Amino acid sequence: MALRRHTAEDSTAQGLNRCRGVFLDRDGTIIEEKGYLNDPEAIELIPGVAQAIRLFNYLGLKVLVVSNQSGVARGYFTDATVEEVNGKLEALLAHEGARLDGIYYCPHHPADNCVCRKPEPGMLLQGADELNIDLPHSYLVGDKGADIGAAHRVGGKGILVLTGYGTEELGGCQGDPPDFVARDLLEAAYWVLIQEGAERRHEMAIKKELLEILACPKCKGDIILAKKGDGLICKTCKVIYPIKDDIPVMLIDEALPYKEKD
Repeated sequence: MALRRHTAEDSTAQGLNRCRGVFLDRDGTIIEEKGYLNDPEAIELIPGVAQAIRLFNYLGLKVLVVSNQSGVARGYFTDATVEEVNGKLEALLAHEGARLDGIYYCPHHPADNCVCRKPEPGMLLQGADELNIDLPHSYLVGDKGADIGAAHRVGGKGILVLTGYGTEELGGCQGDPPDFVARDLLEAAYWVLIQEGAERRHEMAIKKELLEILACPKCKGDIILAKKGDGLICKTCKVIYPIKDDIPVMLIDEALPYKEKD
């Protein structure tokens, strides 16, 4: 196995307590899908991505990118090019206050039958080993059925986003359906927040730090806490997202019409 990896920090696992993680596909999930991307300057972050990763950081989840990059094996670009693109991605996210704990990619051709190309779980297993991650209590977000398959092979939860190839892939996931379908990474992050809140409710109280991260999943604009403290309001979209059992439910389908009296 010839996994290539790039990390923002030293990834040596510390201690015996295993942490939870969020594994993210790159193209079509974090950045706009542009085929075999070989130009760092062509990177475009999908709206809401920085807020999503900042939320994962706030929740104490390790954030790792796991990306199939068969363009290396096909001769479209080199390992060095992938590293340049990944470095630019890290810089863009850091500028927005978002941190990645690791970036892993598979350089192989699909015909190589390697153990790291998703849906095979090699990248997840390596990341979990190096960062001490509890895979069955972790998540993978991506725009393809292969992402969902990789998550399920290690017992984790798979979230399909409808950015990138997600809308096309949705119909093909019936044999291995995602645990949640999100419009984009930000809504996926809010679903993760709800899952984590069910087990860590005492940590989910609305605080200033959390309010500074949260944004409307629909317009990506600012939200404010309702006077009663029972919801988060987006005045632009004229909706209020409920707070249930101290957990903000920032899902578009859960939003209620907002009236000024709220």
